[in-house]
Amino acid sequence: MSNTDLLGFRIRSLWQQIKRLMNRHLTENDGYGLTGMQFAIVSYIARESAERDIFQKDLEQKFDIRKSTVSGILNTMERDGLLLRETVPYDARLRKMMLTEKALQAKENTEQVIDSVENQLSKGLSQEEIVTFLEILEKIAKNAEG
Repeated sequence: MSNTDLLGFRIRSLWQQIKRLMNRHLTENDGYGLTGMQFAIVSYIARESAERDIFQKDLEQKFDIRKSTVSGILNTMERDGLLLRETVPYDARLRKMMLTEKALQAKENTEQVIDSVENQLSKGLSQEEIVTFLEILEKIAKNAEG
């Protein structure tokens, strides 16, 4: 078995292809300069902040990425006017994430682009195949956790 036939290699390769596809579509269709990960973060904060405050740790856990990676993404988003970090009154160490109007507009305009990418990725697949694929991905993710 060659290295390119290994499951982990194929998953990583597919992820790289999807990231390039997503970023290309976002760039070509005026995605307000959002990367795929920035769009995911904006969408998550927009959805979840209606119910509770969202902190950096929430993003680390939700997207399974390191603190330093999230910090870099948030710094860029703050610099680009997409995000504000505000200290909460009950704990001066915590800063909740707040989206700006620019971020909400970018999210709205980007959703159609994301739908287009999803349609391209699932082209030729039946609903049953998609469900099976997602179930397999879930098993692999659990195996990767240890």
